[in-house]
Amino acid sequence: MATITLQPGYSHSPQTPTLSPSPISINSTLPRVRDGACDACLRRKSRCAMNEMVNKCYSCDFHRQDCTFTLTAAPEAPKKRKLSETEPAESVKRPATMQSQSVEAESAHPLPLARNMIRPGFFNQSTQHIGMTTELEPTLLEYLPLDEYDECTVSNSRVRRCADDATFMRVVDTVPVGDSQAVSLDAIESLVAPYGSTLIEKFFDHVHPSFPILIEEAFRQSYRERRGLSPLLLAAVYVLTLKFVDVGASSQTARKPDAARLEATALKLLMDSLPSPSHSTIQAGLLLTQKSTLATASLNGQLVTAGFELGLHQDCTNWRMKTWEKGLRKRLAWALYMQDKWSSLVHGRPSHIFAFNWTVKDLVEQDFSDAFASGTDSSHDETAVGHGPLLFCHMVALTTILSDILDRFYTLHAIEEFQAAGNQRTRMILEKAKPAQIRLKDWFSSLPPSLKMETSTGELVETITDEHARNGALHLAYFATEITLHRCIVRSLLAEGTDPYLAHICRSAAKTRLISAMDFVNRLRPAHLRSFWPASARTNFSLIGSFGMLLRITAPTSEEADFYRVRLCEYRWTLGVSHKNAAFMGFALQSLDNATALHKHVPAKPGIEELMATTKSAPPRLPTTAHGTYDEAMMEAGTGTSSSVISGLASPATSVSDIEDGDASMPPL
Repeated sequence: MATITLQPGYSHSPQTPTLSPSPISINSTLPRVRDGACDACLRRKSRCAMNEMVNKCYSCDFHRQDCTFTLTAAPEAPKKRKLSETEPAESVKRPATMQSQSVEAESAHPLPLARNMIRPGFFNQSTQHIGMTTELEPTLLEYLPLDEYDECTVSNSRVRRCADDATFMRVVDTVPVGDSQAVSLDAIESLVAPYGSTLIEKFFDHVHPSFPILIEEAFRQSYRERRGLSPLLLAAVYVLTLKFVDVGASSQTARKPDAARLEATALKLLMDSLPSPSHSTIQAGLLLTQKSTLATASLNGQLVTAGFELGLHQDCTNWRMKTWEKGLRKRLAWALYMQDKWSSLVHGRPSHIFAFNWTVKDLVEQDFSDAFASGTDSSHDETAVGHGPLLFCHMVALTTILSDILDRFYTLHAIEEFQAAGNQRTRMILEKAKPAQIRLKDWFSSLPPSLKMETSTGELVETITDEHARNGALHLAYFATEITLHRCIVRSLLAEGTDPYLAHICRSAAKTRLISAMDFVNRLRPAHLRSFWPASARTNFSLIGSFGMLLRITAPTSEEADFYRVRLCEYRWTLGVSHKNAAFMGFALQSLDNATALHKHVPAKPGIEELMATTKSAPPRLPTTAHGTYDEAMMEAGTGTSSSVISGLASPATSVSDIEDGDASMPPL
């Protein structure tokens, strides 16, 4: 079986690569309340809920004590709980998924990070990463008498010390939580019946391959057995996947899913979960925020904060935990990073994640080893995994470039600095743009064939695979990143005293980007449009129109402004045609219409002859090549290669101090 090596310049063999993860078994159950409480729970006057995985109640399991019934049984019958005859003893040692909503076996994964795993309606459990500035002196933790699980009981909490820089405290609140949180799996299932199993298959066909933040085999087994699965996570999967299920005329005999109630329930569960987050909280939140109508700036901030609570911003490479848990943490961390950065772009708000507080290492092949089902215990076609991990990693690398652009050009301090530069503003921006442009060029040139868009006509266009269909979002994100950089450059040209020839070169380069982006959208086929697109996609489509409008209103002549007017009309037509296969295109259409309506306030532009008569000189000659001198200089730039695995593409490029002002040309698709 072929494997995926996440290296720059990787290309697939003719055989579709697949992953062979180590299977993850789940034998967790929902808590079962006993009629008679154990001795410890009687003393505490708390509810006694059975954790059948370890044959103890949750409270005794948490405190590492025997679970006995001497106070409730006959004097001659003090006993410990025994394993059920139907439950194999070795099941206690099996690893459980972090997606579980019940507590995993302590002997397998003592205190898995963020184990808010108690079923809602019984107990509330929270895990917190202990920071360096809290009231608890970190040096004291070095003297804790840790047990074989690297844990220690401190007051009413369990402390797990994974490494010198990774200490977590878990607290179990034995007071039942509110009834508003007691939403069962059956209640979630009833909102989509009879499409539940179909939605699960669609999720792993369309979403999971390119957004692998779950452990597929564990999730599938939990779903089949209706045991150990978070209602919040199940609801989030359903919300995101509803659009992939046809409930139209052919399904008139079946009740349609209650999408509105499902979405409201999922959001309510998420809000209830955020104060005491678990990994399933992050997973569900990330899935819900891939629905553009739910991806608010405030929710993004809450998710990032929850991620910090779980220590996802830290390097876990050397932590004392299982390989699958490290891989899951890294995938969640980078997915959260991407969500934060694209949310910053989409909403025009500051990012919440900064490089100086982010030590998560590059993704490697091993980090995906447990993400996908092996195919032996699932009806899911394992070939559907395809190049999903590669796509995910390249998207991470591109997002780090976007982050750099946002930090260099769109912070308040950067804007003040540019304004203070006066007529030297453009040259200052171009100088700062060099590293980002080189990184973009290297990123694009390193794309393996499997991640490129179909560019030829005829039979190749008609045979677009599901894998290639998923590439649309990646390339759209690339154009949005380019446009974000060039918007800043074009705006700087409005400064009085800007070199006219430099302005022409910059505008020519921007024009090339716009035309390439519009042509890309025009080449999208129904297979592309019906695939999974992240929440940022609808704004990224809109940014193409916004960029065209910027070039139109800043055009020096009426002839050039009219050129962009025509191209924008063509782009609007393309969006209208695509809208029937991608409903979120309606946002880009509305945005373009709003901008067009506002354009009536822009003063009319002079014609070329009028401009020549006014300036008494001919305007600078436009470059004769497609990219112009400005781009040609950058095409001659160094080709510094990246190190490490695919995320290493995000590493800073080599020195460019000897390169002339300019930007990298957009490589042809």
